[in-house]
Amino acid sequence: MSKSTNEQRREVFQEIYEVSLFSEVLDLFEKDYNSCKNKGLSKIQDLYKRYSYAIFFLYSPSSIRNNLVKFKNIIKKNGGKYEANAIEVFTIDAIYAPIKAKDEEVKKELKANVQAGETTDLNPQKVIDEINDFKEELEKRTYSLSRNQKEEQVRAYRIVAMLGLATGRRFTELMKTLKIKKKGTKITFDGLLKGNNQAIEGNIIGLTYLEVKKYLEELRAFAQTKEMEENEVNAKYAKVFNNAMKRLGVDNVKTTRHNYSVAGSQIFKREGESLEDTITRILGHKEVFTSALNYT
Repeated sequence: MSKSTNEQRREVFQEIYEVSLFSEVLDLFEKDYNSCKNKGLSKIQDLYKRYSYAIFFLYSPSSIRNNLVKFKNIIKKNGGKYEANAIEVFTIDAIYAPIKAKDEEVKKELKANVQAGETTDLNPQKVIDEINDFKEELEKRTYSLSRNQKEEQVRAYRIVAMLGLATGRRFTELMKTLKIKKKGTKITFDGLLKGNNQAIEGNIIGLTYLEVKKYLEELRAFAQTKEMEENEVNAKYAKVFNNAMKRLGVDNVKTTRHNYSVAGSQIFKREGESLEDTITRILGHKEVFTSALNYT
């Protein structure tokens, strides 16, 4: 049996750092940083390079960006000496230049295939890995808190990103209106805000029904949206959460819905169903091609 991503990661961490969890690597980095920060630039650069393995190895793009922030926060917390040099070594642009170029190639190819009516071989593993990374952070509390942040706030940002990827639902639906139900093996999503405004078959990626229910409850308990109108939810939280998504490596909450549609069009495709029809069905759109194309 092949090893899971988390098992591989733990083995690599154990080999390099002699600890097996990312949170333990962060603790080790803080200790080593404080030991090296007054010993000159060359020592600190070697330290940064050594820990860059933990940032970049076996992580999804969104997690890498988040990991960069965690390491930089530790540097700031402990005086910020040589922080600029960390930015030089832990640079997103240097790492992501080839990834961004590849992403643009994939987008062009996908658009051409959709317009030609072809079905593209989309790999959902990237989305599943991102969901697993968020879930692991939430369960093990391996996220870091920056100044003036409350833990429930940090958790809420990750919950929205994770549930957006797992369910494909819109921001206000996650914050307030979505009702998820299960009868036997059938799951339904109700409380949708657009499309035909009717309940649809609930297709979930990477989480169980009970996990989605649990994290929806936690999110809404934090946001206290029960007595709020939908426009009040958006006015109070949309900008704040979209800004937080950028720090988690996601452009905005709508991006999670797009990524869900990409993965879901592979996972939940029915025999004889086109790419556009699958996306329309799992997202709950009323119109078929035009809306689906926006998410491909």
